[in-house]
Amino acid sequence: MATVATILDDIDDKFCQCCLCFRQYKDPRQLPCLHRYCSRCLDEEIQRTHGDLKCPLCQQEADVPKDGAQGLKKDFFMNEIIEFLDIKKSFQDEETHECGDCSKIVKARSYCFKCSEFLCDGCHEYHMTKKSLKEHRPYLLTLQDVKTKNLTLQKLSSLKQAPMCKTHQDDVSRLCCKTCENMPICTACTYGGHKSHEIEDAISLATVKKENLRNQLAILTKSTDKIKQEVKKTLQLQKDVVATADTKIAELDHDAGEELNKIGKDIEVVSEERSNVAKQIRDEWEGEHEQRQRAFEEKIKRLRKEHEEMKHKFENDMDRNIEKSNETYSKKESKLLSKQENVEKQLQEGKALIRKEKENKLGKTEGAIVNGKSTVERMQNLVVTGSNILVSENNWTAIQNADRVCAASGSLIRELDGGFSELDKVLEYPQVRLSLGRAEKMKISDTAVNEVAIDDIKKKDWYINGVAAAPDGTVVITGGTRQKQAHISVIKLDGKISKQKLIGSNDPGPCCYCAFFRNDEFAIATQCNANIGLYNADNNTYHSTDLRKVINKEVRVCCITADGSNDQIIAGCVNDPVLYVLNGKLQLSRTINLPQIVKSPRDIVVNNGTIYICCQSSNSVYAVNMEGGLLHKLPKPDSMNCKMPFSVCTSNNGSVYVLWVVINYPSVQDCVITQHNPDDGSLLTTTPVRDVPGWMAAAEVDGAEKLLLPSWLGGILRVYGLEGD
Repeated sequence: MATVATILDDIDDKFCQCCLCFRQYKDPRQLPCLHRYCSRCLDEEIQRTHGDLKCPLCQQEADVPKDGAQGLKKDFFMNEIIEFLDIKKSFQDEETHECGDCSKIVKARSYCFKCSEFLCDGCHEYHMTKKSLKEHRPYLLTLQDVKTKNLTLQKLSSLKQAPMCKTHQDDVSRLCCKTCENMPICTACTYGGHKSHEIEDAISLATVKKENLRNQLAILTKSTDKIKQEVKKTLQLQKDVVATADTKIAELDHDAGEELNKIGKDIEVVSEERSNVAKQIRDEWEGEHEQRQRAFEEKIKRLRKEHEEMKHKFENDMDRNIEKSNETYSKKESKLLSKQENVEKQLQEGKALIRKEKENKLGKTEGAIVNGKSTVERMQNLVVTGSNILVSENNWTAIQNADRVCAASGSLIRELDGGFSELDKVLEYPQVRLSLGRAEKMKISDTAVNEVAIDDIKKKDWYINGVAAAPDGTVVITGGTRQKQAHISVIKLDGKISKQKLIGSNDPGPCCYCAFFRNDEFAIATQCNANIGLYNADNNTYHSTDLRKVINKEVRVCCITADGSNDQIIAGCVNDPVLYVLNGKLQLSRTINLPQIVKSPRDIVVNNGTIYICCQSSNSVYAVNMEGGLLHKLPKPDSMNCKMPFSVCTSNNGSVYVLWVVINYPSVQDCVITQHNPDDGSLLTTTPVRDVPGWMAAAEVDGAEKLLLPSWLGGILRVYGLEGD
């Protein structure tokens, strides 16, 4: 594309070619987007679209004037170039023309823009020597000027004289009437029809408009670099979309493969156990039969009838036992086969969902790239058009066109400020997890298998509001002190405190909650000052942020949970039906609006994309997805005295455990722990707990999973065993 420094000989013929008729422009007119077309082509386009005119190149809409294309702005810049190209062609082709002065038919050697006529050699010399034609000399273009091939647009514009006044046709228009849409006028017009109008000197007005245009083009040039970078980033983002989808599918293949291998091994084990049990039953019967047979042989004559009856009885017992055994193991085998089929089905559905999402995201990125490239072309057209106006010596070109270029570039800059916001979440794929349904009924020990007093907590009469455990067995408890401080304590199961961090608070009874995040980090929440933080149990460091400042809202945090694999820390607040999701940098990622029935969470836990919420207002436990959609309500235990759900946690096998406070009137308080299936929330087991704990968490202890239940007061930690049925 031609630039301001372009020598006119370097201009390609296509630069002056209409993209609708593919011929040289005739009476070119400009649309608001600054793309130009022949006036006749535009009239045909207006007729074809029934008045809904859109630019054929960039599809920007344009208002159609009452008189059609004739009402659109003339392209003075293109007219100058076409006029020069026509003159240049006449010179190069040595065409004959009638001399404008002597009327001789000769090969043209020069052209006078003031006379608008070709000149022969003699009349050209007369122009150059005659004093009366002195004013014509600056407007002469010779064959030699064309041959030197150094004629620029700036030089060409200097050859064009200012337009003549339409009213006083012998006077040059040196003034501009802004009241009449920048009409060129002469000095005499200011005493006539334009007497009371707003008049500007043409040169001064052109200077101001060029300066405005120059500033606008500087901004646009910076925006051009920005959008090119956005397109480059989007191209890389498109590659990342494909790579992320491939990684997700590979992860699903890996997870499903491990699960299918495990199920296959379980099937082999069940089949082998069935054979072994049947053989054991048969061996036991045969051994007993042989023993009885030896005894019966001594009394064969007397006890033959009794012997036959007993033999028949034991044969029947054997058949019944084998049949019962086969039935039991057939059910187990059927259950495993069903689980295998379910995993394979979920694998295919998960892959299909990710592939579909991948295609949608690729479509978005492709559309953004196309829009970005189109925007770059529009900007380049604006920059070139505006730059050419700046270097033009014809002030009327600036007066007639600068405002339109500024308006078009301003609109484009505002459009660019939005960037590619539709791609902000293009790498976010839906959470696809295998619902394996592994939960089995677990027997919770009636009493604690271990009970220890936590040193400082018991001695100093501190209280406990939270407990959490890492996969490596690290246990953290949190709560408040009597000195208006919150404490974070790393404990061992013998009651010793290995590390401790105190946090200042103005609350006389500060509450502090915790949840395992990832590696050595635990998510921490303090209630009254609404701080959300991360505590490193390895180096005993802590940093936090004020949730109230993050969300610009006064809240009191009452519960916290975390999902380190997805970089999510989720906090709930008192009497607030919204959960706040922060990332590992303690920045707000998003919010989750809870169903209307959930008004005030007391405790929460997230597991495999499902959030379980103990609701204080309805005394119920609900399961919701990561978008806040209600999945199901967990059933309460049978006890009619159940007051409210106090704490909730999940175990490694996916089971959900809920701690319920039970009131035995008139004054005795007890608790019940219920186990639920994670797939549908159905109740699996119910276990009364004689002790009255405050919070609950599952942890790996001595190679087996246990439930940790610290007391709210007294500094006592109780460990309950879990055994499969």
